[in-house]
Order: sequence, then C-alpha cells, then structure tokens
Amino acid sequence: MCLHGAGCSTGLPVSAPTNKVTRPKYHPAFPVRSLLALVVGAALVLGSTRPQDAAASRPLTLGFFDGVYNDSAGTTRRLWLDRSSIVGARIVRITLSWPSVAPSRPQRASDPFDPAYRWSAFDASVADATSRGLTVLATITAAPRWAEGKEEGRGSSGWRPNAQALGEFARAAATRYSGGFRDPESGAVPPRIRYWQVWNEPNLATYLSPQGTGSGRRFRPTSPALYRRMLNASYASIKSVRADNVVVLGGLAPYGDLTGRRTSPAWFLRELLCLRGRVLRPRKCPNPAHFDVLSNHPYAVGSPRRHALGADDVAVPDLYKLKRILRKAIRTHRVVPRRSKRLWVTEIAWDSSPPDPDGVPLGRHARWLADGLYVLWRQGVDTVTWFQVRDQQRGADYGLTSQSGVYFRDGRPKPAVRAFRFPFVVKRSTRGRSAVWGKAPAAGPVVVERRAGRHWRRAARLRAGRGGIFEGLARSTLHGQLRARSGGFTSLPRGT
Repeated sequence: MCLHGAGCSTGLPVSAPTNKVTRPKYHPAFPVRSLLALVVGAALVLGSTRPQDAAASRPLTLGFFDGVYNDSAGTTRRLWLDRSSIVGARIVRITLSWPSVAPSRPQRASDPFDPAYRWSAFDASVADATSRGLTVLATITAAPRWAEGKEEGRGSSGWRPNAQALGEFARAAATRYSGGFRDPESGAVPPRIRYWQVWNEPNLATYLSPQGTGSGRRFRPTSPALYRRMLNASYASIKSVRADNVVVLGGLAPYGDLTGRRTSPAWFLRELLCLRGRVLRPRKCPNPAHFDVLSNHPYAVGSPRRHALGADDVAVPDLYKLKRILRKAIRTHRVVPRRSKRLWVTEIAWDSSPPDPDGVPLGRHARWLADGLYVLWRQGVDTVTWFQVRDQQRGADYGLTSQSGVYFRDGRPKPAVRAFRFPFVVKRSTRGRSAVWGKAPAAGPVVVERRAGRHWRRAARLRAGRGGIFEGLARSTLHGQLRARSGGFTSLPRGT
C-alpha cells in the first residue's frame, strides 16, 4: 500500500496491489488447517454477525486514507480534501513519514524545534484537512536509515526500528500538534491532532522486519515483541504530551503465511498480548502492550460476507477472532489500559472495473462498499477509513496500483460515491417485509421507498440516530427494489 503520497514518489517500498477478484492485494497462503477448526470458526462468525439489539445511536464514522492528502501540490490535495468532505468523510488518515520529517538524526529528538526536522509538508496537509472540519488520524510509519538496526533489511521500510528513537520522534510530533505549540519561524499554531496510529501493518515484512525466524512449520514470529517495544515507547511519549490523546494500534494486514514475509493477524495479536496458542494461555508479560484502539485491515478475497479460510486470518466478517484475543488480554492484565478498546478499520477496499479489468463491476463495487460497512458495524467497528478517495494512476500495470477510489482518476464519480455518502443495505426479506440498515447523511427522519412500476411508494418511515444509523422493517415485494431518502439525498436502490 502506498503510504507516502501519490505515486509513492519517495521511493519507499510498496506492498502488493489492493484487492482484486482474481488478483487480490493479499494473496492468502494458507497453512494446513483442520476442517473442524474451519467449521467452528465459520459458525462463530455467523453467530457474531446475527442481528442484535444494537441501538441505532451507535455511531459509524467514515473517512478515507489516500496518498493524495500528502500531495506536495497543494491545489490537488485541497481539491480531494474538499471532495472527501462533500461525500461525507469525517476523518482522514494521513501518513506522517518519519524519514521525510527526520532525514538526518536530530540532536534533541524529543524537541520539535530541532533543526533536523522538516515539518512543513505535513503541516500543510494537516492544516488543509482540519480547515475543512476533517479529523486527522496521523499514522507514523517507516524508519529512517539512521534509526534502523545495524543489519539493514532489503525491501522493508522498517528494519528493527529503534524503539527509543521512535518514542522521541512521537513526543516531538505530539508536542508540535498539541494545539498549544507555536512555530518560532511562522508564528503559526499547528492544528491539534488527537488520534495517533503507531505504524502500518506491522505484521508484514514490507513495513516491519524481520517478521520471525525459520520458515514453514518452524516459523516463529519475532515481530510482535519488536512492535510491542515500539508501541509502548510511542504510547508513553504521546500520552505524556496530552493524556487525552488516543493511540491506535498499527492496522493489521488480513492474511499470513509461513514464509517469514507476513504473520497472520490473530497470531500476531496473540504474541503481542502475551497469549500462547489458540487456547490463549497467558504467559509472562512484564511490559504489556499499551494502546487505546485496536485496528485491522480486513481486505476480502470476494464479497464482504466471505470468511477467511485460514484460522488466524481475518477478512471482513472475522473480527471476532481479534476481539476474543483482546477480551482475554484485558481479563488477564496483558494490555494497558485495562479496559475495553474501540475497534477501527483503517483500510478496506475493492478495486472496480472499469478501470481495472480484474476489479469488480461498478454496481457490485458500490454494493460491497455498503455491505462491508454494515458487516463491520455489526461487529462493533465505529470508524472506517476507505482506501481511497480516487483511483491511483495506472502506471505500468493495474496490478501494481489501486483502483479502489469512489472517484475515477479523472474526477468522475463512481456509483460508490452514493454508497459511501448514504450506505443502504437490505439485510433479509420475508413475506412482504424486508429488514433494512443504513447510515443517513444526517440524523432525522428517513423514508424507505419501494419501486412500483415507474414510481416509488413509501414502504416505511424510520429515524436515523445522532450518528446517522437507522434500522427497521419495510414493506417489500419478492424480487423488488428498495431505496432510502433523507433530506435531499437518496441511496442507491437495493434488491429484495
């Protein structure tokens, strides 16, 4: 995933392409699993995604993650921030590249005034986002060469990063964006950043190396212990600046293998939280992981209701695997603070066709976006940042870039724009009734309509809670269509 601006112009490594139908971003390489484990896992997920009595007031905050927000061309960045806001984004994930800000070793690394630091580009991105009312999630990622281990790992943007150095950088960044810092040169006060994500996909060798020792059945992950030191150093620094800052776990990639290139997310989280095996046996943990929000990147191979086959892999409907681990860690004092954690998805997407011939058709692309949001919300996710707002430039091959935007590269909207602004899902239908879910652009009355020939007739009157979420039953017909209206906005029609 390109984390360092449009086109990854910094030359830092890029992981495999985003999700395709036949060529997914993450090609799952499954170790042999027992059929019993797969059946039990699937049953648990089906149980976890059944309709519950969750109140419509439970919010779902939507946003985007896109390298264009780091674009050095301010006019381009501002254009796409404007469009992000127009389609309903409330949060944007922006990369804070450690090597870009600190290309050389600072003498006073915890001091944002140190002359080695280069903050201007990130300042501009944050200022442009916050001036549009968008909340910024800053993702600190990639290690400068001076902060890596002695043996440099090829193909990685983080070879044994120095945890102390990362903590010092995190303190400098949190201080600069604390809301009370005044830049000595410009006299300006940079905007406040409250949400800080420590690293990106630390279970991939692309971003954190080495992942472990051995291979095949002898593979043993070492990256969780390395990441725990990085996370805890960053947490202490960020919280020391302002206690109300929120620290987000680096979003975990969805699939693993036994090659040493990627560790399955559930296995990584167990090791991070000092729990042994799938029975979650607690082991010694003198310095447990510190974070406030658990984050995952549950890219799917297929539809948003399709489960991962690997017992430790996590696709869209499989978040119960991570929640189970987290609950045990909280009960056994292996995570700090010892309280329930919010659950975020800081990357998810499908590529569309067009432009990518291996993507999903535009109509299905929009439906899967809405369905994916529903399945995630049902599992307790309260914040999702979609990758991305516009398609990347094709380059040499579609397989090396991402066409998952809600806009085409040239600025034309896809149907996914309406699905993002006003997601609407028909959950299930029985005789004359359909259960529906959606997220309206604003709180207030929502009218669900059914198609009757060339006209639309009212099928239900519902109400969206403060977070825009609504659920209920609507009159329907077999193989008919429903849609939702709220204010001047109308959702895409959905079949019953």
